[in-house]
Amino acid sequence: MNAEGVSAHAEGNFKSVQDHIAKLANDQKVIVAKFEALSGNVEELRSIISQYSEKMNALEECSADRRRVRGDIYTLKKRIDELYAIVKEGKEDNSCPSDDVQDVESCHSEVSTSSKVAMTTGLDRDTIRSAYEDVRSDGTPTEWAVFKFEGSRIVCSARGSDFTEFRKQFADDERAFGYLRLQMGDEMSKRRKFLFVTWVGPNVSVINRAKMSTDKAIIKDIISNFAVELQLESQAEIDIDQFKDALNRAGGANYGTGVRDL
Repeated sequence: MNAEGVSAHAEGNFKSVQDHIAKLANDQKVIVAKFEALSGNVEELRSIISQYSEKMNALEECSADRRRVRGDIYTLKKRIDELYAIVKEGKEDNSCPSDDVQDVESCHSEVSTSSKVAMTTGLDRDTIRSAYEDVRSDGTPTEWAVFKFEGSRIVCSARGSDFTEFRKQFADDERAFGYLRLQMGDEMSKRRKFLFVTWVGPNVSVINRAKMSTDKAIIKDIISNFAVELQLESQAEIDIDQFKDALNRAGGANYGTGVRDL
């Protein structure tokens, strides 16, 4: 091959390399443009996920509200049924000759009184407030307190830290209230939650059942800070796992690994 042939071949190779470089440069521009478009899509996706998360939180709050409303309706229905039973029992019971409403109530509840003023429930405020603050304090081991009726007064009957002992406080023929402190959350977020329970044993009379709503309002004048309120009517319902489940449903889900160090 002569010099002219070599020069022409070299020039052809050089042009081919230039064409490849130009193609690579164009491909690079296309890749950069696609990357920029992808970045924009990622930002848009993040915004959509954020909006979706907010909507999920709002939905959880609405679900919790619906559960509370259903619970209130159920409680109201029970109260109406109990009051109807009281009226029916009062009409059918001939053991009380008095026509006075207060005398009838006294006869049914086996409380002897000549007063025509209905007996109101009192509070041992000092002991109840002391127990309430004891449970709420991080500086004491006390994790529960129980409040029972002594005559016409509500008093603190027991307090402690062992849940097994807490379960033993409630008899089938008793009315009572309980206040508990439970550690909730996961390894990422541990927090203490408080629970208020109303106990109405299965052998409690209809009249005393109906009085519980009024008596509960009285003690809640002191026991005022809690995340969940439950009404219990059987020993099977005094279950720490059920209590924690109720607190979790009221306070939202946990997002750790699920390994709890309680």
